Amino acid sequence: MTNEWIDLMDDPGYPRTPLHGGYVLRTGRRGLMALLEEWQAAGVNHAALGIQFSQRPPTEVLEELAREVLPHFPSREGPSAASAVW
Repeated sequence: MTNEWIDLMDDPGYPRTPLHGGYVLRTGRRGLMALLEEWQAAGVNHAALGIQFSQRPPTEVLEELAREVLPHFPSREGPSAASAVW
């Protein structure tokens, strides 16, 4: 698992640009998708994206992520849930 704080720009081709000493990534969705593909190739199977540093309204960012990015990274079926024994 890993995480990234992002400032997702409305230009899909905006280059990946580190901000705040590398703690925030300003990028377009193509750069974000490339990063997620790199993580996936490295074995990352869970990623958290923080959008609190985004210049755009959160609803716009979430809509773009849901519409344009997430379909390229479908969820995988996990193991069956274990029964809780109390």
